[in-house]
Amino acid sequence: MLSLKGLWRLCWGGSAKAVKSYLAGTLVGLKSILGVETQYKLGDSEEFQGNVDYDLPLPEVADRVHAAWEGQGRTTPLDVLWTRKSAEDSPLAKHIATLKEGLHGTSSTASHGEGWTYRPALGVSELLGPEGQTGPFSEWSRELVEMTENGISVLREIMRFRETINMSDTTARDTSKVWAQKVIIGEDLIGAILRKARKGANDNRSTKSKVVCCSSPAYAEVMNEFGLRGVAAYPVFLGSWWMALLLHDFDDWRLDYLCILDYSYFFEYNVDSARIMSQSPSTLKKEIMAVWDMPDLPEELRVRRSHMVCDMAFFELKRAHEASVRAQKTDGLTAWVHADRDTWRDFKAVDAGGFAHFLSFVAGIPGRDDMMLSGLVNDWVDLGPDLRFEECNQSVFALTRGSLALADMLSCYERTVWMLNASFASNERHVGFMTIAGACIWELCNHRQDVWRYYSLAFNLSSTVQALGLYKIADLAGCYTSNLEPRLLPEAKELDIPRRRQSYRVSVDGTEYTGSIMLHATVCDAVESNILPESIINYQIIIPLLLRRGEIDANTFLSHMDRHYCTHAAEITRSGHANNFSYLYGRAIAALVMEGWWSGLYFIIGVGSLIEAQPGHIAGDRPH
Repeated sequence: MLSLKGLWRLCWGGSAKAVKSYLAGTLVGLKSILGVETQYKLGDSEEFQGNVDYDLPLPEVADRVHAAWEGQGRTTPLDVLWTRKSAEDSPLAKHIATLKEGLHGTSSTASHGEGWTYRPALGVSELLGPEGQTGPFSEWSRELVEMTENGISVLREIMRFRETINMSDTTARDTSKVWAQKVIIGEDLIGAILRKARKGANDNRSTKSKVVCCSSPAYAEVMNEFGLRGVAAYPVFLGSWWMALLLHDFDDWRLDYLCILDYSYFFEYNVDSARIMSQSPSTLKKEIMAVWDMPDLPEELRVRRSHMVCDMAFFELKRAHEASVRAQKTDGLTAWVHADRDTWRDFKAVDAGGFAHFLSFVAGIPGRDDMMLSGLVNDWVDLGPDLRFEECNQSVFALTRGSLALADMLSCYERTVWMLNASFASNERHVGFMTIAGACIWELCNHRQDVWRYYSLAFNLSSTVQALGLYKIADLAGCYTSNLEPRLLPEAKELDIPRRRQSYRVSVDGTEYTGSIMLHATVCDAVESNILPESIINYQIIIPLLLRRGEIDANTFLSHMDRHYCTHAAEITRSGHANNFSYLYGRAIAALVMEGWWSGLYFIIGVGSLIEAQPGHIAGDRPH
């Protein structure tokens, strides 16, 4: 509950509306206080406009967004033996039905596949099989093998560094591909957030959630509408049942098969040990591998399966290493810096987890860049947690060479957007960019990263970001030298963005706000044709705009975003399935995502996330 001082301040200095908001606003479960639910209160800070001053520690994001729903904290079995309604008469559905009967019914046909086995411990080249090494897929396979081997080599060096090298020994950098160093902090607005973090903000508690089930009726309704079950109740699996579908590699059941290949990544690498309730880890792995071992699988799907297993060779090593060092404490101020741009790019690409879709990417360097970018965009919203848990593949810190100084962070964001512009503007890179755009939406819906809390902490940086030249077009090699020094590109081409005015009408805490905003014409067209619900634009674009303009305060903003978080995730899910993830839908999502990047949304979230840059334990944000 509020301190007496905080309650006096609210009642004496606040409006009747503010008092009403306090009494009727979002309830947050605080399990540490006798199970009694109370409210969090956001205030102003003289040190840094937009900073949040909590009277009580703010709970994890999943607890807050589910506070109004019955069943908060419930779990759902990780059922994987199902298909969505649109694939229910497909060969995949028949395969799964046969498996289900064989594994759990009275049938004796449990062994239904071709005898394929999941063996990521094999050498990377061996995993591909003859189909992947010759023929029409060989060019992509060679690229993938090189990326995987580069990624594993960097990871092994990190493992050696953690196990044998004194972090303060700078001589190791002379011969290393990668090394750890203390971050560089400036006397600027980012430094102010870091200082607040170091003083124990939020009682030194992270608000990033583990993987959770969504208890919102709106989300349950969408699942039922499109036949999503089991693992889909966990919004992190929107990575499979929304993001992967957005890529539209195929227009039939084969796309659903790829979604199931992606499970291995969204189980947080724990495909062989994940469990919920009384489920046996070995049973769950057996079910997933049995689905992957589909009889008469087309050659291209066999190659894509081998590509995903190559990726898991990297993740198996990373997971085993993190499990072995997870007791090690972190200082929240250590970043990993790389010697070579292209080796780093491959390290980031293999960590992005999208290898099942790599055959749909453009061949060569642009495809490798796109795979890397799909990981880079996720890293922007996780800066603070990644310092707290010493994530060894934090790409933003790799690009700033360990600097958190505002000028260096702005330079990195600018070049991130230039690279996104290059992918967004290229027709041949469409699938690659859908991977990037899907990741950007996923991180706003997955119930893990506390993106809107972070945004509320740093929103006043928006004008600084928007003053950058965010419309240039450049690839990775154009943006950075071979040793990852930023390049200046005064002659670079710029995007010509077809914008037009879009009106809005939103209600926040009982007050209606109206106006108009210039948006990409593709977004406006999608709203007018009902491809995108207007509420999605309101949530991602308009409400943050109201905060930046000072029309609502940080408390009102975060309370609203928390209350509507699950509904937004449901609307995103419904919009994709209702439009069958069409090309027009994908381009609308792409333009919406880019409007977020051009407005500085992801920079603000990233900077605000640095409130989490506190001591913790290695990989403490995922299960082992």
